[in-house]
Amino acid sequence: MRLRYHPLRPPVRLAALAAFCAAALVATIATAPSATADTTVLANDFESGSYAPWGPRGDVTLAIADEGRDSASSLSVTGRTADWQGPATSATDLFSPGVAYSVTAWAKLPAGTDGSAGVHFTVAATPADGGDDTYTWIGDEAETTADSWVRIGGAYTMPAGLTSATLYVEAAGTTPFLLDDVLVTGPDETPGVVTVSAVDFEDGTTGTWSASGGPTLTVVDAEDGRALRVSDRVEGFDGLQSPAAIFTAGVAHTFSARVRLAPDGPASSGFRFVMKPDYDWIGDTTVTADDWTTVTGEFTVPADADPATYQVYLEAAEATATYLVDDILITAPDTGPGGPPPGTVVIDSDFEDGLDGWGPRDGGPGAPTVELTDVAHGGESAALVTDRVNQGAGIGRDVTTAFEPGVGYELSGWLRFAQGQPTDAIWLSIATTTADGSESFSTLAQFDTVTDDGWTEVTASFTAPTFASAFLYFETSWQGADVTGNTSDFLLDDVVVRVPEPPVVEDLTGIHETTDFPVGVAIDSRETTGSAAELLTRHFTNITPENHMKPEAWYDPDRNFRPHEQAIAMMDFAQANELGVYGHVLVWHSQTPEWMFQDADGEPLSSSAADQQVLRDRLRGHIFAVAGSLSDRYGRFGSDTNPLNAFDVVNEVVSDSGEYADGLRRSEWYRILGEEFIDLSFQYADEAFNDVYAVADTDPVTLYINDYNTEQSGKQTRYHALVQRLLDRGVPLDGVGHQFHVSLSTPVGSLETTLERFAGLPVVQAVTELDVTIGTPVTQANLIEQGYFLRDAFRIFRAYTEKLAVVTVWGLTDGRSWRADNGAPLLFDDGFQAKPAYYGAVDAQLPARLRTANVFAGEVALSAGATSDLTWRTLPLHQVEETAGFQLRWSADRLTAYVSVTDADPSSDDRVKFVLDGETYPVARDGSGDVPAVATERDGGYAVVAQLPLTDPAEGGTVSFDLRVTDDDTTTGWATADTVGTLTLVEELSYLEVVRTPSAPVIDGTVDAGWSHATEVTTAKQVSGTDGAVATVRTLWQDQTLYVLAEVADPVVDVTGSDPWTQDSVEIYVDAGNAKNGPYRYDDTQIRINADNVVSFGTGDEAFQAGRLTSAVERTDTGYTVEAAISLLEYGGPGTFHGLDFQVNDAADGARTAIRNWAEPDGVGYQTTARWGVGRLVDGTNVDVTFEPITQWDSDSGGGYCTEIVASNATDQPVDWRAAVELPGDIYTAWNFERESFGDGTWRITGVDWNRTLKAGARTFSVGYCATW
Repeated sequence: MRLRYHPLRPPVRLAALAAFCAAALVATIATAPSATADTTVLANDFESGSYAPWGPRGDVTLAIADEGRDSASSLSVTGRTADWQGPATSATDLFSPGVAYSVTAWAKLPAGTDGSAGVHFTVAATPADGGDDTYTWIGDEAETTADSWVRIGGAYTMPAGLTSATLYVEAAGTTPFLLDDVLVTGPDETPGVVTVSAVDFEDGTTGTWSASGGPTLTVVDAEDGRALRVSDRVEGFDGLQSPAAIFTAGVAHTFSARVRLAPDGPASSGFRFVMKPDYDWIGDTTVTADDWTTVTGEFTVPADADPATYQVYLEAAEATATYLVDDILITAPDTGPGGPPPGTVVIDSDFEDGLDGWGPRDGGPGAPTVELTDVAHGGESAALVTDRVNQGAGIGRDVTTAFEPGVGYELSGWLRFAQGQPTDAIWLSIATTTADGSESFSTLAQFDTVTDDGWTEVTASFTAPTFASAFLYFETSWQGADVTGNTSDFLLDDVVVRVPEPPVVEDLTGIHETTDFPVGVAIDSRETTGSAAELLTRHFTNITPENHMKPEAWYDPDRNFRPHEQAIAMMDFAQANELGVYGHVLVWHSQTPEWMFQDADGEPLSSSAADQQVLRDRLRGHIFAVAGSLSDRYGRFGSDTNPLNAFDVVNEVVSDSGEYADGLRRSEWYRILGEEFIDLSFQYADEAFNDVYAVADTDPVTLYINDYNTEQSGKQTRYHALVQRLLDRGVPLDGVGHQFHVSLSTPVGSLETTLERFAGLPVVQAVTELDVTIGTPVTQANLIEQGYFLRDAFRIFRAYTEKLAVVTVWGLTDGRSWRADNGAPLLFDDGFQAKPAYYGAVDAQLPARLRTANVFAGEVALSAGATSDLTWRTLPLHQVEETAGFQLRWSADRLTAYVSVTDADPSSDDRVKFVLDGETYPVARDGSGDVPAVATERDGGYAVVAQLPLTDPAEGGTVSFDLRVTDDDTTTGWATADTVGTLTLVEELSYLEVVRTPSAPVIDGTVDAGWSHATEVTTAKQVSGTDGAVATVRTLWQDQTLYVLAEVADPVVDVTGSDPWTQDSVEIYVDAGNAKNGPYRYDDTQIRINADNVVSFGTGDEAFQAGRLTSAVERTDTGYTVEAAISLLEYGGPGTFHGLDFQVNDAADGARTAIRNWAEPDGVGYQTTARWGVGRLVDGTNVDVTFEPITQWDSDSGGGYCTEIVASNATDQPVDWRAAVELPGDIYTAWNFERESFGDGTWRITGVDWNRTLKAGARTFSVGYCATW
């Protein structure tokens, strides 16, 4: 197994090429962005008889030889006695430091010379600081013979700080050689001119230009390269036309092209550019078949015209003449940095004089009605959107001429829903179309506070993406494909869009400067210009196209393959800025065209041998088309000009659950081809990217498998097993990608565990999509915690540098993240300013932690079993770095603390110190100290439970606190040094046990017999209002599903309210895994089910939450019954804990009159998970239990008793018996059973080895205990 590891920055790239790949990998019509003109710095064809400015380097003879490449002469280099001897010239005279140049020439050995020699350019440079001279090759060594000319050279950027530098050509040994057609070019530095469009056909395509009329367009070889042959013409306009919307109103544009008639047609013809829509002639010139003629002219689009309607085409007066055209160039004056000045208002719509260009946006099934209404925010009128048939039906405006690609804008406006209609989040989106017809839809902002009873001001900041046309619109939230979503009427008023002051990018150390591995970022074209590009290039060395290299992005609506212009823009940006490109993704179950899995009639492919071959062919064709197109445009992979060095070959193929033996997701790829599709994907990708389209004898592109949640043990195990199978089969898999979409509730150590799990495999690893959500609402405390999380994460990454190829952050700024709604997941804010997350990533100083925690009421007896009491497992531990974790409970006079310390090497100095309200209480590892405490040793460390004195505590009160753990001479604190945290004393934790059900209940709203074994709780806490409907709630579980049954006692059911929470409804809150994160994680869900089974959700990804839920509701004589099945994802299993709460909304006359909860007492469960209750998944009681007293006594100390426990198996099958029972008093001896305290006087009891299993009809004997009162 070979390893490909490309941890370094790619070599210097050329500025920007004008090439583009052909859709069918042949020289026919395709699309390309405009080219960048180059300036010729040096050109030598040696036809003049002079070889200046070249001179000899060493003892060598230079002369003009009469053996040229395409002409009579070349430079002869003879008399060489060493390989470094050859022609040389001053590099400092040619090159400016920091500028990318192209250096090329043609070489061969003189006629009659035997053998071969490697020839290449070299730059010898002397540093100004007096260091050793450096010798830098330009391009690779080209093996040269006397048989033919070969091209040498490549890209070169001269560094600053040199006293001298020499450019020379050398060859292996002492072989003489010839040199011809030396060409050095650099970026066009001509002031005052920008290229609007250019195409030279050298890549075999017509670039962004397309056919006008119906001619045949063929790229052919011409005297000086390639040109376009235009044949089969029947009209004058049959030829070639530019993209639309590329011209600027009021600006004079210059047009030029070289044209020549074909020899088998007319001897001459008139020829010109023609500008639509008024068909103005530009540069009318007579062209002939004898030689090339330059056609040139100028045209100014009127200042008051719509530039989107202007398009130019080529016209020959001889309507049937065949002609050749080359070097089409359109330029315009350079107006400076580009974009309107700050403060420019591009949209100002108050709707007082009409709709001002705003109109209906069709979401697919049909357009809504947009009209004026007198329900206005300011003035007399606003825009009203009615007759909406789905979530995408909204109001929009064409902004093609108002916006400029790459320019940042700020929007403000006012929104509301119509009175009495259901509310939802309203999204601001933009639909863009590029010159080749590629469509993109981007969500710019989400406004989730819009109501139906007043106007809400909304604001957004965004950067316009690349476009040929653009449409800005408002819609309601997307809730999934084929989902109607919210269709309420809504209103818009006083919309202003202006250009803000440009953000100032801080002068900070680049993140990549602090690591020995590349650091990447996911982007689209919005990050390739302006301040965003400045921020990117300062901190990152790699980019990943977030969306525009996914499978569907490569095809137009007619199924034709063509690269998306955003992908090309990003590749160009990477090439020009010396960035590597990590491609994402070749094969995926999502964002893949449906037709890929359909036959010619649109029916799904089957798993028949014939259909399997169809899909294999499509798979190979897609991968080869991607590789071929990028290679055609940027050169072979591994060359200096192609920045792509890695690709996710397959993405997210591992199942989120363990239901399948092979652990794989059941996608369309899998349904048709089975696991084979993964092998084939890598085989095809290896062949395409590392063979057919690669520099010979190189493997330049690292091929990755990529997946999410690999830090979770179950999926990690399935992922590892798949990778091992692939490697065992010899699949050319080079790297394993870990997305690491994580949150503050993720143990940072799980990242290290993941990397270590794969470290023994012969692959490199990559962190491919890193982000860390902090929950909502965003708090300063959690922003600081995010900094500490990323500090620890990057320390882990640095420790794995040798096997870690790249770390990629999934977005540049918070607002651009797909996880923005889950809380500020990235390293920079929307003002391009560094967050604590940045300072953590670079391991710089972080602000002091703002430590806070809730402490639930409760008490744990200070007994020998205190450190193993179930109480301490019902909530996650507060972490003290990687050193310890702790939990707390408070009661009338004490704070009981549990601490678990990781320290495998006991010493006399090991201790914990509690700092409570200014007093310090040390406890040693053995439990000795100034306060009552017990301690136990555990594997790898020790645990302590201590009781600390509290004075007059009260629910809702606060105390100051810190825990400091000392290991030998090192002390680590929960709070930052010299600070303390704050504890808030809250109610007793609501706790229930969720019993496993042998058979899943049918979700139909009726109470099945299986619910009789479920634990029962009630929504007894009055949160608002008085009295109100009460729910009796039962829960069960099976596999990874939680079942909830809520029987609501409500004599009058009302669902007339306009908002879902103002209708009679049950809300179910689930914090799977019991992270108790506070702010919502992505996996946390608030589910609202009304009395008619209308479902809505709170914060988070609505489609994701809906996919986890099945529900049903039945009206009853006393109210209604809600039944639901909710996926626990992969957090479930016996003994696991989950955050839960149940809420009943009671309504009357369309308004909410009362709220009653099971757990959270203050009505803020929709904002924070911190005080939800906890449910533990248990196997439940499966036997009948009776108590048979043995003895009882009274004494002055209180007395006691002994009793026998009899467990009877009333079923017809053997069972491992278990039961939940109350065992009053303090047990001082027990026999033949095991027990576990729930902390409330209830115990779970089970048998021991010899009596654990009871046969059908059997009962236990000699099981019992004694306790004192």
